[in-house]
Amino acid sequence: MVTKEDGRQFDERRQDILKLIIRSYITSGEPVGSRTLSKAIGWKLSPATIRNVMSDLEDAGYLMQPHTSAGRIPSEKGYRFYVDHLADSGEVSKSDKLYISRMLAESDTPEDVMARASYVLSTISKNVGIVIAPPMAATILKHIEFVDLGEGKVLVILVSKSGLLQRKLIRVADRYTQEELNRAGNYLVEKFVNKSLMQIRNDLLEMMQEERELFDRLMSLLRAWRGSLDAEANDHSIYLQGTSNILNQPEFADVERMRMLFQMFEEKGRLVKILNECISFNPPEGVTIAIGSELGIPSMRDFTFITSSYASNDRTTGFLGIIGPTRMEYERGISLVGYLGRIVGEMINA
Repeated sequence: MVTKEDGRQFDERRQDILKLIIRSYITSGEPVGSRTLSKAIGWKLSPATIRNVMSDLEDAGYLMQPHTSAGRIPSEKGYRFYVDHLADSGEVSKSDKLYISRMLAESDTPEDVMARASYVLSTISKNVGIVIAPPMAATILKHIEFVDLGEGKVLVILVSKSGLLQRKLIRVADRYTQEELNRAGNYLVEKFVNKSLMQIRNDLLEMMQEERELFDRLMSLLRAWRGSLDAEANDHSIYLQGTSNILNQPEFADVERMRMLFQMFEEKGRLVKILNECISFNPPEGVTIAIGSELGIPSMRDFTFITSSYASNDRTTGFLGIIGPTRMEYERGISLVGYLGRIVGEMINA
């Protein structure tokens, strides 16, 4: 966000010079000097005037001088101002569109679309291309399987409503037999098809809570009943027969249900543990640009991450993007990532 102070500092001349410095540095990778800029604008401003403006921009934190005798380079703050206020809204070139269309047209599956899109992003931007499938948390369930790999590892194979196949290796603290995992998968498909894993997990937790409350209520009833029997036994010797018949009464028909609920509670608890391992993050919506320290990773303070979300027809969202140095072609990167986000979403939904 630009403050009033920023507004005073950034008159048209300062903005133009900052834009020229950043674009020159992106192109050459070399610190930019005042004489170079003066020549670039046809000597409309003298090198001395430009040096004064560059000094002001450096004092404000938008430029840096790597060496005393060198020119200036953009700081992280300078790049952020450029992206937010100075960068032109570029369009993907016709040649890039043709290349993208040709590469993605050969895709056979949603997985192939994502793999090829990552390659396209990398090739065109000359940076790292990345495509992340919609998170399992939001995936609408069509089919799911759990495969025991031993040593506390389980492979989750999920097919979404849109046909996307996802695999995830998870680690579990409890020991599961393959038969238990098969029952878990069959149960989820039978009871929760067309729901997301997040919805399934929440439904299971809600069902567990309801069953816990019922269990507590039944236990309270049993304790009260036993207390009354103990009081009667103190006064009289009671001979009881057919005690099992009492369990056939409506009030105690729930005792057996209580036992069944206990078992179901245990099974659902284990299901939730597995689903918790599958649920990760919710990707951001739209095109976003994170520069340097904004990534929150000290070792990547010299990198920029441009991402765009894409949506499938079952309302799940993944994202794709490029990772490169802060000195990247922002206009081209932003337009490329935004365009691929739309195309990948359309192809996955086709």
